Amino acid sequence: MIAIFKRDFRSAFHTVIAELFIGLNILIFGFFFYRYNLLGQNTNLNGALYNTSFMGLSFMIPLLCMRSFSDEKRNRTDQLIMTAPVSVGRIVLGKFLALAAIFSIPTALFLVLPPIMRRFGEIPWLWNYADILAYWLYGLMLIAICMFISSLTENAIISVVLSIVVIFGFLLLGDSFSNIQIAWIKDLLNATVNINQRLMSVYLGCSDLTSYVFFISVGILFLFLTAQVILKRRYTVSRANLSVTAYSSVSIILVAAVTVCLNILVLKIPDHIREVDLTQEKVFSISQDSKNVAANIGDQITFYFLAQENDEAGSTKDPTVERILKNYQDAGRNMTLSYVDPVTNPKFYQKYTETDPGYSGVIVVNEATGRSKAIPYMDMYETSIDYTTYTEQTTGYDIEGQITNALQYVTLTDDQLVQVGMLTGHGEMAFEDTYATLMENASMHVEDLSLLTAESIPENMQLLIINGPTMDLTPHEAELIIGFLEKGGNLLLITNPDVTVETPNLDSVLAWYDLSLYNGVIVDMQEGNNYGFLFNTAAYLLPFLSADDPVTASLSTSGVGTVFLPGAQGIKTGAEGGEISYVPLLTTSDQAVLSDEPNGAPMSYTVGLRAEKTLDSGTSTAIVYTSALMFTQQADAYISGMNSRLFSKTISALGQLNTDYVYIPAKSFNSYLVIPNNLRNFFTVIGFTLLIAAATIIAGIFVWAMRRRK
Repeated sequence: MIAIFKRDFRSAFHTVIAELFIGLNILIFGFFFYRYNLLGQNTNLNGALYNTSFMGLSFMIPLLCMRSFSDEKRNRTDQLIMTAPVSVGRIVLGKFLALAAIFSIPTALFLVLPPIMRRFGEIPWLWNYADILAYWLYGLMLIAICMFISSLTENAIISVVLSIVVIFGFLLLGDSFSNIQIAWIKDLLNATVNINQRLMSVYLGCSDLTSYVFFISVGILFLFLTAQVILKRRYTVSRANLSVTAYSSVSIILVAAVTVCLNILVLKIPDHIREVDLTQEKVFSISQDSKNVAANIGDQITFYFLAQENDEAGSTKDPTVERILKNYQDAGRNMTLSYVDPVTNPKFYQKYTETDPGYSGVIVVNEATGRSKAIPYMDMYETSIDYTTYTEQTTGYDIEGQITNALQYVTLTDDQLVQVGMLTGHGEMAFEDTYATLMENASMHVEDLSLLTAESIPENMQLLIINGPTMDLTPHEAELIIGFLEKGGNLLLITNPDVTVETPNLDSVLAWYDLSLYNGVIVDMQEGNNYGFLFNTAAYLLPFLSADDPVTASLSTSGVGTVFLPGAQGIKTGAEGGEISYVPLLTTSDQAVLSDEPNGAPMSYTVGLRAEKTLDSGTSTAIVYTSALMFTQQADAYISGMNSRLFSKTISALGQLNTDYVYIPAKSFNSYLVIPNNLRNFFTVIGFTLLIAAATIIAGIFVWAMRRRK
């Protein structure tokens, strides 16, 4: 077997096939890596690996395997193998291992990419390497299939064409049986031909045991079939030698049946056992907080899921939403999942809401009180426009957040929601729809609050938001706000660095926390800490994020560049200790200066901060940011939705301080690369990768040409 392995491995390099395969593999993967990871700023390799699997391996593996047996038969060199003192199984295995070794060379190079990407973002390590493993197993399965086809013909071209047709046939026909109503036929087809679904389930982050079992078992089946083809040529078929050890229809049927049965049995394993959520933020499962909410509800809750229960094609049913609903049903003893067919019962939603939630929408109903909340399907996902392709992409999953919010809504009264006042009357900026929705999803009851003539801030108010005022408060307003803080109220203050007038009354509110502001906009000259390459100004900051506070800890990657502040001013703090504590949330590099003092000594400035003041009873917390434009949809788009996530975590922290309400922020399906002025380093990596691919192909062609001349 080892001799056959060595011979085939060397032969592949002598005939340029190996070099061509390795070079093309790297080249195709490099293109998709550039498209999805560099331009798309994605830290996950799933897009590049899936497209390389679908569009690359479907052609490259047949080319790699076309000579494995067909050339042996055409040149009659297979007679040497047939008469060798080696079992047919070892012959097939030796050839398979030689091809597998060639395929493993470019695959091994992919293993170094996650550590390289780690420099630019937070990497889902387990998910990336599970994807690479699935890619490798899928490739090995295709090698086994193509070897079998090669063993059936003497013509290498026919072998390639048949292999490509078979592979694409499996990939494209996998979902054609989705609407079959007979369960056992559907299970049979799903266990045998649904290759594309196996690929998707692995690469989408919910690693399914069925995919790995399928790749391995089908690969073994086709290696066995290849051995049987060789055995047929070695032995003469007769009644005397019809046995499991020789070529036999019985043995083929038996092994094929075992393979199918194994895959069907694996499909019957409960989802929560055979599926593992590999996503960074556990998109396909629910948090312990949500499990506790579901477990502690005593009323009977019904989830009306507007989808067809047996819709495997997904025309009405989103499997991710269904999976999350089942998690809630498992977590709460009083939770019931009920499917409502939106095709045959399109007006069902009108019992609970005026607006159609759409296919895969959810209506949560408290059967004891009749209180209900509809969750439109589109509200469960956060989307953004990819301006390189002008297509809409999902950037966040808010399924758990929406359902947990709805569960609490149907079991709480209005006065138990978080009461929020939005200060008006000073040219404040209104939050755009995205941010207003985030507060609504956090079950915050938001009201505009004018204090010019008010005698006090309402007693039930828990959080006051002041968003980018362009003029000062009145002394009366400042007095009311300080009185609110002294009673344990919380404050979210977003200052406006463009204000040129004096603001002594707003400053007095900051002074209550022993805070003050620097005059002038900050310019950060440190490479990588600004978006200067895009906006031609170092005043557009990519600050460091603190890993010591829950507001920013989960957003922090290498510590820099995951939120965007288009113009900010610095925050001064008082002495540490005493009744006030500070946690800097966002800070510049130590190479920052003030625009008003460009020749001043560079230093690090705080541009986002949490201040907590201890009172006689309880505490008062303020979170201060110093960029009036940071919480806008435009700023959010430049940083792939990270600013809105910071906002979610900020209001969650401030809203939970005085309530038992559980808020689950939207989860990001992917983490993102942030490549500011270091962009050239990443281009170097890509260029070096493509150079390796080109050099491999050229070297192979050169060796082949030299041998042809001899």
